[in-house]
Amino acid sequence: MIIRLGFVSTAMAIYNNTPSSTFTYKLFSERPREEAMQRAIEIGRKNLQATQRILYYNAAHGIRLFRLSSALIPLATHPDVRIDVAGEYAAELRKLGEFAKAHDIRLSMHPNQFTLLNGSDKVVAAAIEDLNYHAAILDGMGLDEAAIINIHVGGVYGDKEAATQKLFDNAPKVPESAMRRLTFENDDKTYTLEETLAVSQRLQRPCMLDLHHDWCNPSTLSPIDLLPQIAQTWGDLPMKIHVSSPKSEKEFRSHADYIEPEMLTAFLKSCKEIDLPRIDVMIEAKVKDLALFRLAEQLGKIRGVKRLEGGVLSW
Repeated sequence: MIIRLGFVSTAMAIYNNTPSSTFTYKLFSERPREEAMQRAIEIGRKNLQATQRILYYNAAHGIRLFRLSSALIPLATHPDVRIDVAGEYAAELRKLGEFAKAHDIRLSMHPNQFTLLNGSDKVVAAAIEDLNYHAAILDGMGLDEAAIINIHVGGVYGDKEAATQKLFDNAPKVPESAMRRLTFENDDKTYTLEETLAVSQRLQRPCMLDLHHDWCNPSTLSPIDLLPQIAQTWGDLPMKIHVSSPKSEKEFRSHADYIEPEMLTAFLKSCKEIDLPRIDVMIEAKVKDLALFRLAEQLGKIRGVKRLEGGVLSW
């Protein structure tokens, strides 16, 4: 079994290189419109250049999994601004995608917690706009469906069954360009892994297991019990999971700087036992790439595990 480790958004080891520089609507509105628009576009271009540097770094260090920042293009979906991502950044996106494919780096995106398909009509309309933005970035890179867009099931609104049905009712509104990349992740307070798995099965989309969220909001069955069903939702795509460790007993839901490997190791052992050929593990830790390297070193010390590259192991 191949285990590929990845990290989120930015590399701590690269000095002064952020892919998520911002430009607020307040600042935008204080300038002449044309000047403000050009400023927003230019910040987006710099964020894409910063992303390119991170991909160079990943390739050089044998990291084959990376989550792009959702804040690459500031104000892209703001109703008073709107930026044609695919048209404005065609060359930059194509370059990023070609490099990622050439170096076998799987990319993904994770919209924020407000991108919900079971909220009010206004919330759902904004969510679809946001999903279109994310899809435009990945489509502009020329990536296949392994480059996923991950979201949560959504809110409960006092009636979980009705809220889930609203998600099913709204799903057909999501354009195919976004739906073909969509995955659903269990969250740390409301929708358990079992409930999220049921949604994924109903919509025939992959179920994204978050181990930390399952510890916070456990199902009746464990992730190991549900593993065969979860793996099945991924079809021919390599299965992907999220892992993080609690910051402290008091702040159990918050992410720690690094990953404590014990729970992950037990889960990976189960993946090996069901002959999963590959699993991609996204690390959600405060020190990002530094946490990846420490975890790779720790996993590499397990009997039978061999570290093939900086962030790639076999077991």
